[in-house]
Amino acid sequence: MRLSSKWGRWLAVLCLLVPTALLQGCWDIRDIDNRMLVGAMGIARDDERGVTIWVRFPIPHAQQGTTSNDKGFLAASQRGKTVVDALDRLRARMPKYLDLSQTRAVFVDKKLAEEKGIYSFLDFAVRDRILPISAVFALIEGDMDPIFTRPNPSGELSGVYTRLFFEKYAGGTPQKNKVTLWQVFNKHYNPLQQNFVPLIAADDTFQFYLKGNMYFSGDRAAGTLTPDESLIYELVTGKLSPFEIETAGGANVKVETSSARIRTAWAEGRPDIDIVIRVVMKLMDASHTKPMNKQNIEQTIDRLLEDRAAKVFSVTQARESDIFGFGNRFRASLPTARHKEWPALYRQAKISVKLESHMVNEGLKLLRQ
Repeated sequence: MRLSSKWGRWLAVLCLLVPTALLQGCWDIRDIDNRMLVGAMGIARDDERGVTIWVRFPIPHAQQGTTSNDKGFLAASQRGKTVVDALDRLRARMPKYLDLSQTRAVFVDKKLAEEKGIYSFLDFAVRDRILPISAVFALIEGDMDPIFTRPNPSGELSGVYTRLFFEKYAGGTPQKNKVTLWQVFNKHYNPLQQNFVPLIAADDTFQFYLKGNMYFSGDRAAGTLTPDESLIYELVTGKLSPFEIETAGGANVKVETSSARIRTAWAEGRPDIDIVIRVVMKLMDASHTKPMNKQNIEQTIDRLLEDRAAKVFSVTQARESDIFGFGNRFRASLPTARHKEWPALYRQAKISVKLESHMVNEGLKLLRQ
């Protein structure tokens, strides 16, 4: 019995050793020291009927003392016939492996988006999955050079600080409208909703600033909404965060919460969309020149937002750009074969908007009645 037990233990040890001998080492691994991680990437139009890509690499603190670069990052650009061709040409110049797996932000030139569209230049990201689809996406107006070559005044974590510009827990605001790559492609393949992405430009003090948000018609950027007009998109889609401040008759109010009730139907062969938006706000600063009571401020806010909403719906309908996703509400009543007709149907839609504002927390300073 003891002999059998002894041989059993040796057999168990042998069973553990044999598979270990068959295991192979990591023959194709690339150490972190042999990689150059891309933090942010840009795609711009080239005058020679090609494209120019921009990349920005963070330089680890341990390596900064061994190089003449004390900016904390390295920026590079490369021309090519396509984005993939430009990346291949860039790899031929680099001493280390070009790693796009940690990219935090992807930028595309505004003119490129308007004239040629964006999807043909981003198709490689989905097919090969070399870019994370969670990377934030934005359009850039003007030259990309200062955005990629200037140091970040708030510190350098290339790409990370770029992403923080859009995050709600950091520098994000409702107007900045954070959009990721997967959301861009999701709406591209959904004819019932169009893309709505932020537009930024280089800033003299900070790295860049928000100019507005661009709405798309099909593959191409069709127009721009100002940051204030973008508030309507946030209210209708329910994405508003409590950071927006509106000015009503000299009184500043802060929108705390909002909810939208949207009713859709067909009327005389065209979509009929009725929207009621309820806004809860609080008084931040009463007017010192023209005292207003609570009711006056609420009515002023209602008129302000209703007029702004009418303008936003007018310009987006004219370009057949349903950025609000109303088409998704008609999915059940619209045959699949007619989904491609939705942009034209949205142009004909009857849209009515009503605001219902309610002010709370009027503050220690009482409003005059």
